[in-house]
Amino acid sequence: MEKQGLKLKQASAVLQIQPKELQNLVQFGVVKPRRSEGTYFFDVNTLLVAKVAFCLKESLGTRTSVLSKLMEVLLASEKEFKSENPKYIVFKCQLSAEEDPIKVGVPFRALGKQLREQMTLADLYRDLPRGRKRRGWKNEFLKSLTEAARDIGELSDEEILQTVRANRKERRAPEITVAAER
Repeated sequence: MEKQGLKLKQASAVLQIQPKELQNLVQFGVVKPRRSEGTYFFDVNTLLVAKVAFCLKESLGTRTSVLSKLMEVLLASEKEFKSENPKYIVFKCQLSAEEDPIKVGVPFRALGKQLREQMTLADLYRDLPRGRKRRGWKNEFLKSLTEAARDIGELSDEEILQTVRANRKERRAPEITVAAER
């Protein structure tokens, strides 16, 4: 799967973002996947760049023009990061000569690890044509639901509700820290 690359829907599942968000990043030139016969294919490096870009966009509200410049710089220095595998990469931006530069750190190693763990989701989002479903899709769907139920085991409705509530509560509260640097 990694050699040929992932299509947009599969890549968005791995990145855990909406397909439209990933499509926008591609259309505005922030992420540049390989293109073949009108279809974009995302390799691991492109997925990592997309993950970094999406984190910057979501956390800082960065404009796409600034994001595309940041990703160009990231891609230009990508060979250094591959050999070092840094914990953080720090973008240093100076918007004008009079202003002090702005530093933004991105947890590079953690994003790479998260991406490798999520690669299994690509198999769940197979590329199927739109329109009529293929023969036997209902049986296939029921079989996959049965396997998932078997993997989950015996859970009560209360346990499921507690897990869902805990997950929602965890997503709601972002962790923000400030550190002084000399």
